[in-house]
Amino acid sequence: MAFIANSLSDTVTLADGQSLEPFGTLRVGREPHKFHRSLQGGSVYSCNTTSNEMIEIDLRTLRPVRRIPILDPYNITFTADGRHLYKVAFRYTFVEIHDARTFRRVKRIETGRRPSHFALSDDRGWYVNANQYSNVVTVIDTRSMTLIHRLPVDPLPAGVALSPDARHLFVASGGAGTVTVFATDEWKLTKRVHSGKDAHEMIMTRDGRTIYVTNRAEDTVSAFDVPHQRVAAKFHVPGGPDMPTLSPDESRLWVSGRYGDTATVIDTRTLRILNTFPTGRSPHGVFLTRTPA
Repeated sequence: MAFIANSLSDTVTLADGQSLEPFGTLRVGREPHKFHRSLQGGSVYSCNTTSNEMIEIDLRTLRPVRRIPILDPYNITFTADGRHLYKVAFRYTFVEIHDARTFRRVKRIETGRRPSHFALSDDRGWYVNANQYSNVVTVIDTRSMTLIHRLPVDPLPAGVALSPDARHLFVASGGAGTVTVFATDEWKLTKRVHSGKDAHEMIMTRDGRTIYVTNRAEDTVSAFDVPHQRVAAKFHVPGGPDMPTLSPDESRLWVSGRYGDTATVIDTRTLRILNTFPTGRSPHGVFLTRTPA
């Protein structure tokens, strides 16, 4: 089952993971953008930025069960130990750390304008986030909860990903249409690769060998070869492809079409479109889950 956040409709589109067709709509708070599964696993949070709340949705009933006040929860994640929630506040200039159980704010860290996308390495204790309007990526030490690096990058950085061994950081920047590569031993820029116009978000396969990068302004997605640090393939996805996510078996890539009010599902073996279907206005985050028994 897929949840797709319709940021300008204040709704979530529900789609069937087998038929690849929408089957329902949920009304949520104002301007939903991303999702995250709860620590307990039986529900998902819809992150609604301009109503400053997360709405917890029960995965069995598909009904909202709780509203959690929290400032601008544009994008969130939990640390592996379940103690803290990290949140980027897109309308502001900071990352906030919350208690994962009570959602009480623990700390605020100034990072830059329009913080948006992130990568988390629990093993290394790094939380890395892009600041789209400051053209920097910042690295937070999750153990000390302090900012330890500011990395200048190409304009409008968005998607970030860390290799499985955390030796390399990858950043997609829309202003230059690039993927830049940093070696994390000294946080030095080592390579710049052209992906496509308005390169935006990325999703990495579990084996760390491929990153799918959305190129919103040219209706394409790039398949970035991680070991060779090059674009190995590029394929058409309509509607201004924005947020990608992979099915549990990684056989299908789901992508929201931010400018076309659609979502598209691609076969990752053939790179062919399996289906494109309508959503609400300005679809953004996509969350996939197995239907509870």
